[in-house]
Amino acid sequence: MDIAHPSDARTEPFAAGEAVVLRSVNTYGRHGRAVGFAVAGRVLVDDDELAVVASPVGSAMRRRAGAGSGPNGRLILPEHWDGSYVDDTWSGAPVVRVHQKGSPWSVWRWHDGTAWMPHWYMNLELPWARTATGFDTQDWTLDVIAGTDRDGTWSVRYKDEDELAYYAGTGHWPESMRAIIERAGKEASSVALARTFPFDVDWSQWIPDAAWPVPELPAKWDQLE
Repeated sequence: MDIAHPSDARTEPFAAGEAVVLRSVNTYGRHGRAVGFAVAGRVLVDDDELAVVASPVGSAMRRRAGAGSGPNGRLILPEHWDGSYVDDTWSGAPVVRVHQKGSPWSVWRWHDGTAWMPHWYMNLELPWARTATGFDTQDWTLDVIAGTDRDGTWSVRYKDEDELAYYAGTGHWPESMRAIIERAGKEASSVALARTFPFDVDWSQWIPDAAWPVPELPAKWDQLE
């Protein structure tokens, strides 16, 4: 496990439309520090306050290969990973990720080409750090889902609590880290309930440009600095 908050390896912001890779980095047993998941995207905003990245359908992805375990059968423990990756692509609908610099989460929304889809997703994670090819983070398993129910009520709930408990039970996340993750979950839930930034801003400024080519991963997407 590696929970050190990295600093930006690249100080120059990425330009709008530039292809980047978002990577979740952690320590995986005998494999050491490595990329656990990577997805290509295109930058919409990158400045001192925000990083906004869109992954259209077809964006290149890589995820660790190995036997799945846990409550959903999709968690790969370090000892079950052989060091290889599954080639994949982003499917469903284009996703836009908004990360306020320094926050232990990013807020995701999906745009179907006509309108924003109804639910918001808060991915709990290590604050993003700019790299030579994109942004590195560390996924923390637990997530927050927000949206308007059929009766018009705004609701907020956790997602993957069972997976967090499983990882904690196996020692992948020790109790000290679990406490950090759960505290971030409470803070994220408070933001969602209050509908403060970025729930209170006009997301039309972040609609992906449909004319941009689908991004690929850079040649050295799995190399760490």
